[in-house]
Amino acid sequence: MARKKIKPNEKIILATLKLAETMPWQEVTMNKIAEAAKIENSTLNENFSSKLSILSAFNRQLDEQAMKNFSNITNMGSIREQIFEILMARFDSLNLHKIALNSIYKDTVAIDPVASSYGFNNLINSMEIILNIVGIATRTPLGCIKTKVLGAIFFRSFRTWLKDESPDMAKTMATLDKDLAKAETIMKSLNNC
Repeated sequence: MARKKIKPNEKIILATLKLAETMPWQEVTMNKIAEAAKIENSTLNENFSSKLSILSAFNRQLDEQAMKNFSNITNMGSIREQIFEILMARFDSLNLHKIALNSIYKDTVAIDPVASSYGFNNLINSMEIILNIVGIATRTPLGCIKTKVLGAIFFRSFRTWLKDESPDMAKTMATLDKDLAKAETIMKSLNNC
């Protein structure tokens, strides 16, 4: 059986995450990424302007995976259950890169404003996509609020996930479920006003 050929951008993303597993994120450079991906610096620079743009591409991969895997989710359960399923699938995908993401998180959030801004934009884009998948409009004032609320819920769950050692991600699931339930209650009360 022939092995699946890895696209150049995927190769670069995987090399970047592999490096972040073995060294602090601040020490990961574009030169090291090119070397790890076994490509020329010029090829890397043609595809990505910075290591943050590589992380954005990784995030887009996760978004595309969600759109592909959950295109028919609106037929299954409540909106809250649908969002829960999509976000837990995202955590399943992230599990492969947990060590790298922990390193990146430690070296960006709260200490690197540029990286934090990049991360926030990626988060909001992803939450918009997830809400659109489940049929919630995000280009309205209320939709904008829902996007930011879901972003806060995901970020809190992500922080729990980084420390969650359980094989079934029980702590992550509990945090996510509890916060989604709170948000659902608030939204129902707003609709009754």
